[in-house]
Amino acid sequence: MILPSEVVRVRRRKEVIKPVYASEAEESLAKTIVSVFEEHVGRTRGELKEALGGCEMLGFDYKLVRGLSSVLEDRCVFGSRGVIDPFRARRAVFEEAGRRVVVSDEGRRGILGAASFRLGVSVYDLERSLYADLQAEQELQEFQPVTPMDLLRGYNFSLLVTLLAHARHLEVVYEGDDPDVRVLCSGLGKCNFSEGRGSSRVSVDLPSRLSGYRTSHLHDLFVLFLGTKQWSLKAEVVYPHRSKKSHTFEERSENGAMISPLQAREEPLVEPSARQSPRVRVRSEVIDVQRTAERLGVTEEEVRGMIEGRGYVDLGGVLVAEGKLREVKEALSGLSDMRFGEVRRVLRGLGVRELVPLLEALGYVVEWNRDRDESLVYRI
Repeated sequence: MILPSEVVRVRRRKEVIKPVYASEAEESLAKTIVSVFEEHVGRTRGELKEALGGCEMLGFDYKLVRGLSSVLEDRCVFGSRGVIDPFRARRAVFEEAGRRVVVSDEGRRGILGAASFRLGVSVYDLERSLYADLQAEQELQEFQPVTPMDLLRGYNFSLLVTLLAHARHLEVVYEGDDPDVRVLCSGLGKCNFSEGRGSSRVSVDLPSRLSGYRTSHLHDLFVLFLGTKQWSLKAEVVYPHRSKKSHTFEERSENGAMISPLQAREEPLVEPSARQSPRVRVRSEVIDVQRTAERLGVTEEEVRGMIEGRGYVDLGGVLVAEGKLREVKEALSGLSDMRFGEVRRVLRGLGVRELVPLLEALGYVVEWNRDRDESLVYRI
């Protein structure tokens, strides 16, 4: 497995970097981190971060702990725990506190009770709402677990793409001739192609800095390469950007068993026919516009433009395929048990991954309680 230390070493020595494969300790760490995420569903981001920090104290490389955690965050849905607007909640509490002197827990409870009465909520909901706008107070509402080995492979893939984003020149030899490769490479920079004896060679000169959109091209390019039986790459990497020296990085298909995207796309992002203005080919039938824009490094308007005319309904911040929207509405209208656990089971069965954003876009509210599966889902 390619470790963070290996990436840093690129700038120190001019040689081929050999990947390091998953050891028993690394697989154990991956299993532990996945478990931490699973155990913190329904708890705050701050509590999750504190638990992950504890893994760094167990003797593991802190860079590896943070790297694996970062990969898993892409499989999480965080949301506000607040029942009411945090600003309103704080103002009500501060106004009550300004009317009396508080020197005990009993006095504090009295202030919270008076403020919650004014706002028409419970003391429990008021306390959850007070600082719900802070990132550390966001609740981990959904997490899609993976196996430890898949996590390590996905981490390697993310690290490979990150490393190659610092490359100035990239050369890949791969089996066959995929037209999508030409489109993706054209979106990266100046490129040359050649063919011979059942294989193709592509050479790309990359700009000094890749935009988020171009980095997504790099991601999808290597999804294609990993799908071929034989491939090899060579890159001249400049790391950090201000460095004037380039260093050689090489990788080949023999080591590909430990490199694969964590959320592999069934299709490349770019339409082969869209040579001048590539469009995203969306696999998901439910798209959270903000999260997709952040992942691709583009604006929300660009995300909407990428799927324009493809039969998606815009529900504000969520885009839903027309057929899938009908299925979801029928399923929700036929449910007699509107507890979150049952709603999640039904929508998951329909292939919906962006669960909470879709519910909110359809006008549903989740009244969260300590047992998240027992939380009530109702329509405003």
